[in-house]
Amino acid sequence: MIEKTKRDKRQGLLINITGNGKGKTTSALGTSLRALGWGWKVSFLQFVKNDGRTGEKQFADNSELPFEIIPLGAGFTWRKDGDKSKDKKSAEDAWKLTKEYIAKAEVDLLVLDELNIVLKEGWLNASEVIADLKQKPSWMNIIVTGRGALPEIIEDFDLVSEIQEIKHPFKQGIKAQKGIEF
Repeated sequence: MIEKTKRDKRQGLLINITGNGKGKTTSALGTSLRALGWGWKVSFLQFVKNDGRTGEKQFADNSELPFEIIPLGAGFTWRKDGDKSKDKKSAEDAWKLTKEYIAKAEVDLLVLDELNIVLKEGWLNASEVIADLKQKPSWMNIIVTGRGALPEIIEDFDLVSEIQEIKHPFKQGIKAQKGIEF
């Protein structure tokens, strides 16, 4: 039986996991696992990923735990033609859903995967995002991941961790692997 922690006993945090190293999403997944162990409801909204072909998505879809992963992005396209309208539109739609999740106050941990990238690219207004995040219920925890956290995000969040790359197999010609990178 999972012991459920009471919301009124919690101080919700704004957490940011950034940096150039591999493991930002993985860290958020680890925290999600910990939260699930305490009976929390966890929602993971992905701002860039779009196809759901990851091990964590398969786990969430096949688990009876209160855990969902929703890919909402246009994918890692990094368009060379300079047209970012599809990326911006998907970011705006994902943010609209994020605000609904905050307002409904049904999840204990809300992960906004790759939101740092969206903000760095300017697809959403960082000041508005911060203001909206601060409207969260006092007990709700929110994790934002992705490279390039903006200075104002770092300033306004309660906990910020940076993952630094020291060595990566990709530089040795080893491609991303199921179960490790996705």
